[in-house]
Amino acid sequence: MSQPRFLADENVPLEAVRGLQADGYDVVPVLSVCPGAPDEEVLALGTAQQRVVITFDRDFGELVFRRRLPTPPGIVFLRIHAKSPEYIHSHLVRLLAAGPALVGRFTVTTEARIRSVPLPPSTSAR
Repeated sequence: MSQPRFLADENVPLEAVRGLQADGYDVVPVLSVCPGAPDEEVLALGTAQQRVVITFDRDFGELVFRRRLPTPPGIVFLRIHAKSPEYIHSHLVRLLAAGPALVGRFTVTTEARIRSVPLPPSTSAR
């Protein structure tokens, strides 16, 4: 299976995104394509480009589970202490190396664990 492509929300530091890109991951920062976009627009962009969204914003759960907005292939919600861009980069590298399925999932990652639930079937992009 091929590696998913990613869309990094504005709250993910550009230095962390550049680190992932240097590691060979296909990551597009929202800052470079639609700075200031509301969360709904970020979801729409992730869906249109078939990219897993990486974010620190807990509102994405509300948007896909309660409001049932169309979703991108997956969402990674970072619930970590953003100590530095390097720390965020290393956390994401560990997450991606652990290999949990991200496509079709809402994944919540903390320093201690990874939790993942399926995205609502009626709104998941296929």
